[in-house]
Amino acid sequence: MSNEITLTKAEFKLDLEAASISVLDFVPERITPPIVIINSSSPYLQPSSLGNEYELNLTLIVVASTATNKKATENLDQAIHDVLNAMPRYARVLQVAEPYELQTNNAGYLSANISVQLEITI
Repeated sequence: MSNEITLTKAEFKLDLEAASISVLDFVPERITPPIVIINSSSPYLQPSSLGNEYELNLTLIVVASTATNKKATENLDQAIHDVLNAMPRYARVLQVAEPYELQTNNAGYLSANISVQLEITI
């Protein structure tokens, strides 16, 4: 059984994949970079108007492939650029946060978070 929240995230994932971006719409047990992970943000849902209109807040975790620091930085910048260019019209970018080292799989990956907001009707 699907709901509007799940369907919206699935559609968003497909729109990013159409631009040749590797995307997961869940947080995996193990990651294989380069990857963009769609994660929830806070507040997850908030009313945007009267009625059934809401803003769905998400964080895109952009993870660069492993490389030397210089090359990983270039890879992350390119990945951010690609995601921003692939953003569908119904998505509003709120911010791109500073890069950080994502610790997972017993390794560190250069990453950055992109905060987005999607309009949905429930």
